[in-house]
Amino acid sequence: MRLVNIGYGNAVVAERVVAIISPDSAPMKRFKEEARKAGRLIDGTQGRRTRSILIVDSDHIILSALQTETVAERLERGTENHSTGLSSASSTSATLDGEPGDGRAAAARDQ
Repeated sequence: MRLVNIGYGNAVVAERVVAIISPDSAPMKRFKEEARKAGRLIDGTQGRRTRSILIVDSDHIILSALQTETVAERLERGTENHSTGLSSASSTSATLDGEPGDGRAAAARDQ
């Protein structure tokens, strides 16, 4: 399992990411709102502006404050490092272990 930093101490499992999409279009805004209503939205922006939307294989939508290109580069770079046996998980990805009562950590583990 390889974790990729999506900003502000948040990480996702790289193998679970299906798509990285820009949130600016009206269809993506509707898609994000539908996921919020269905309880499938994970907000990793820490209150900042959403700059990319990650879709994972469990049908959850993850919001990131990092640019789409930045997240894509991190996923790509990690794939190259992974094939050479180097670890690409950053020190900030340890936050997925979470603090007691941290619902985000449980949601990330359950995916």
